[in-house]
Amino acid sequence: MEQIFEPKERRELLKGWLIHDRKGWKKHAEAARRLERQYRLVGVFSVALSAIVGASLFASLEGSYEPWSRIVAGIISITASVLSGLLTFNRYEERTEKHRVAAMRYKASLKEIEALLSTGSPNIDDSTVQRIEEAFRDLERSAPVVPADIDDAVERLHETFVFVHEADKLGTRQERQS
Repeated sequence: MEQIFEPKERRELLKGWLIHDRKGWKKHAEAARRLERQYRLVGVFSVALSAIVGASLFASLEGSYEPWSRIVAGIISITASVLSGLLTFNRYEERTEKHRVAAMRYKASLKEIEALLSTGSPNIDDSTVQRIEEAFRDLERSAPVVPADIDDAVERLHETFVFVHEADKLGTRQERQS
């Protein structure tokens, strides 16, 4: 059964947003890291294969080679071109940067909410809540889509959690019971 978050007070609402922020930050940071790894992997292979093709071209000018070696050089050349095209088509740099920006914005929002909650003040005014909510909406509209497997992994990590101060309280209670 899917659970719906129904906060009874503003501090509870902010705690819910804190969790949402943390998940968003983790998802986009992981998506950026994955895209960066893919970009580097495809880029390294593309450069390496292009270098091999270039070297074989110069070598073929020196003398005559067997037809199979020219076929292999042609296949490597085509592969290098395809990899180079993938770099452009997949827009790794652009997508990585969008996820990084989203992660930074989630992290900034996370810090703001943490600071608000750390004051201990029970009174959080409407304008502050509305400003944070609008920032959330803007962030959600502008953030790129996170791959499903990353989304699922982060959601699983956050199925059960305890806020630090609540964990401290639980630890103190458990020590007393011992």
